[in-house]
This record gives sequence, C-alpha cells and structure tokens, in this order.
Amino acid sequence: MPTQLVVIVDDRITNLKILERLATSLGDGIRAHTFTDSLAALADCRVHPPDLIVIDGALHEPSAPEFIGLLRTQTGCADVPIVVIAAFEDRDLVHQALDAGATDFLFSPVDHREFRARAGSLLARPRWERPTSSRAEPPPAPPERHQDASLRHAYERLLRIIDAIPVMICATDRDGHYVFANHHFGSFIGVRPNRLLGKGAVEASDDPYSHRLAERDARLLAGEILPATFEDEVVDRHGEQRVLLTTKSTFPDSAGGDAMVVTVSLDITERKRAELDLIAAKEQAEIANRSKTEFLANMSHELRTPLNAIIGFSQVMAGEMLGPIGTEKYVGYSHDIVASAEHLLGIINDILDVSKLEAGKLDLVEESIDVPATIAELLQLVEAKARAGDIRILERHERNLPRLRADARKIKQILLNLVTNAIKFSHAGGEVEIAVQQQAGAIAIAVTDHGIGMDPTEVELAMTRFGQVASAWSRRHAGTGLGLPLAIGLAELHGAHLSVQSSKGVGTTVTVTFPAERSEFPAENLSDERAAHGA
Repeated sequence: MPTQLVVIVDDRITNLKILERLATSLGDGIRAHTFTDSLAALADCRVHPPDLIVIDGALHEPSAPEFIGLLRTQTGCADVPIVVIAAFEDRDLVHQALDAGATDFLFSPVDHREFRARAGSLLARPRWERPTSSRAEPPPAPPERHQDASLRHAYERLLRIIDAIPVMICATDRDGHYVFANHHFGSFIGVRPNRLLGKGAVEASDDPYSHRLAERDARLLAGEILPATFEDEVVDRHGEQRVLLTTKSTFPDSAGGDAMVVTVSLDITERKRAELDLIAAKEQAEIANRSKTEFLANMSHELRTPLNAIIGFSQVMAGEMLGPIGTEKYVGYSHDIVASAEHLLGIINDILDVSKLEAGKLDLVEESIDVPATIAELLQLVEAKARAGDIRILERHERNLPRLRADARKIKQILLNLVTNAIKFSHAGGEVEIAVQQQAGAIAIAVTDHGIGMDPTEVELAMTRFGQVASAWSRRHAGTGLGLPLAIGLAELHGAHLSVQSSKGVGTTVTVTFPAERSEFPAENLSDERAAHGA
C-alpha cells in the first residue's frame, strides 16, 4: 500500500502532537514528520519531498511566508500543497502566506473535522493535477469549495463576534489544554490567545487563577457538580484585586462524554465596589438615623421635666391660687407662660411620638370607641383656636355607625393634628368639616377645609417628616412639620390608610380609613350588616 508523507512545522510541542495525531488519523498509509525547527523541516523536504505540509503561521526565522518561498524553490516541492494555521487576529499573515504560495489555511483552534476534510481532499488529489511552476498557484477549486468558503466566512464572523463580547472566554479540552481563548481572556492572562492554544492553564500562566481554573475544569470533567455561576475573587497580573462572575459549561464529544469545558467570566469589580459602597452608606445612614432617634427621645424626656414644672407653677400664678398678685400685668404674663409652655410641650410630645414610631416602640392601648363622641370631645379642645381664627367647625356623621376598636388617645391625636392644620390654613370666616361614614363596613373620617390648598409637590413635601410647605401663609403659623406625618404614622399603627386630596386655592381633604375588622357592630345590627355586604 503506497504511503503519503505529511510534514508538520510548529514550535509548540503540544500543537505539534495534536497536528501529528490528526494527520495520521487521515488513513493507514499516512506518515508524519514533525519539526519545531523550520530550517530542519526544509532540509528534510529536500531529501523526502512531502505530499502535504502543515505549518504554523507564527513561525520565526524564517517566517511562514519566507518558509513557503524557500520551499517552492526546492526540487520536488513546487507543487506540494501547504496549509497554514494561524490565529484569527493574524489574518494579514494568512494573506501574506497565500501570496507566497500557500494552498489553504485554517484558523486556530483547529476544528478536527475541518482539518480532516481539507487535508484529506488535498492528499487525495493526484500529483499530476498540482501546478508545476516554481511558485505554486492555488489549485483549481472543486465544486464544494464554494461551500467551504461560506463555512469559513461564517466561522470568521463568529470569531469576530466572540472577540467583540466584553467578557473573558476560554475553552479547555479533556487534558486541560486551551483549545480556544478570546482577546479579553488573553489580555487578562497576559499571553496572546494564539500562544495559549495547546498549552495547559498552569503551563501558560503559573498563577493562582490558572491553578483554580485547571482544578475546577478537571472536577467538572470528572462528573462533579459545581455551581453553574459563581463569583471569583482573583488577583490579576498587575497585582490588583478583581471580582469575576464566572459561568462554566461542559460540551460532550461524539461518544457522549464530556470533552471540553467552556469558561465565561465577566469582570464585575466596579459593580461590587459600588455595591459595597452602597451597603456601607446604608449602614451609616441607619446608624445616623438611630442616633438621631435616640437623641430626640432623650432630649424630649429631658425637656419635658422642666416644662411640666414651668406649666404647673405658671398655672398657679395665673390662677392666683396662693393669693393675689400685686401687679395685674403679671397675671397676664403668667397666662402667656402657660400658653407658650403648653405649645412647646406639644411640640416635644410630637417629636417623642415620632421617635417612638421610628423605633417601633409605640404600642396601642385598644378599647371600643364611640367615634362621634370622641369628635365632640375634640371640638372642645379646638373651639378656642377656631373662634380666634373666625373659623366655624361642622361635624356630621351617619346614623348607626359601628364603634371603633382603637387606641382612644392616639385617635384623638390624629384628629387633633388634622383639625388643627385645617384651622391653621383656612381663611377667616371659613369652615372646617369633620365627616364620619362607613365604607363597606369600614369607618372613614374626613377632615375638609376650604383654605389655601396645595399642589401635588407640596402634598408630597407636607407628608414627609419635618417637611413644611414654604409660603407666606405658613410662615405666619408656628409648626414643626410633624402634624401630618405623625397622623400618618399613628393611622398606619392601626392598619389604617391616610389619603390627601388638595387643590391650590380650593382646599384640602384628609381622609383616614380604618380596616373593616376594627369596626364593632351591635349584635342586633350585625346580621343586617352582613346581609348588606353579601356575607
């Protein structure tokens, strides 16, 4: 049986062995001579003219085009088909090799089936079909050559796409040798992708990252189940700490066994730093917020003690309980001290309640409340303030209202804040209405004024703690901006919802709607209530 000789030239031992195995797998009559030294290969071709030559496009001294030019001048080698293997990024070198007389080319990593198809086709052609000029011309293209060109074009385009993706991609075979690496991976390792091919991970770059990559790939190919995606903290070749989000996948061979591991890594270092900075900022904000809450609570307690004394003694003086005060003006001053101290105590109580709300330490003392009666008590508290502002307060409620299961003191506080705000921002001679009704069994209390009103931006500001709507009107009335936010917090403590509807120059309606389960119906009305709602 006639034999055919394939000469393989590559200065990388691993690639040389892979190409030798591929060449000898083309048939029983194939012999392969392998060389890492291109000059030695030329000398061997002079003595034993080969039937096919496979050379690495990255040869040095001489280069691949120079080697081809020298080979074509040797007797018996003018018509030898030459296949150049080069990295995708070395396309210019491929063109130079073809101009020098190369017959065909393959991009690395070499596809085994494509190698067998192309090399087998070249070996199968009789020598008399090959050109005999001193510089070989490309052989006539067989009919299937157009299909091969289309496949090669698609392959080149795929490699360009993979290189354009801003992630590190590599693939290793069962022996742990690189069979593919893109530019981003090569840049991270510090080795050109075409120089990685055929080398083991540790052989190419002896660093902790490469050791881990080789170890994980081996475990995957051994059948061990590893996380599909994981974060990997590594030190790059510049000594900087990096965080990679890595995904590993195995690909089977024709026999069904895992033959290759593809690793895709995205550098998320900046994202992780931003995430850690955000967490740190959040923790600092929470610490600052807790410190602020504790400070307000402590200061409120400290201020309330002397204020209670001021209020108590000034009330004694204003009422002349221990005897008449010599000067009448002093009595008036005493009343002013009481009013100012009570106003300050109200502010401090609001701050203390807000602090307790934020700390989650405000508890409910629940009881059954008659809502209209509670409102009647409230009106006595605000009557003087309303009369001073020439504001009339109206109250209306539906008949047969259920009782409300709630904390009576906190319900009064909610309504007091809402009614006080309504009076404060109403025009002289205006009205404030308090309406109570039930909606699907739930009690809803609405406080409406026809005062200055707010636009949506001002409503949002008014609902934030310490937020006050800036206007000439608001500057004439003292306040902390805690009334509405405190009412919201106390309502939510009951599971209620507080809503605000307001129009600039028209007025404002604030509605507090309590959960239906907080309504308590008299036993004789319970069956009628259930029937009305289809229960």
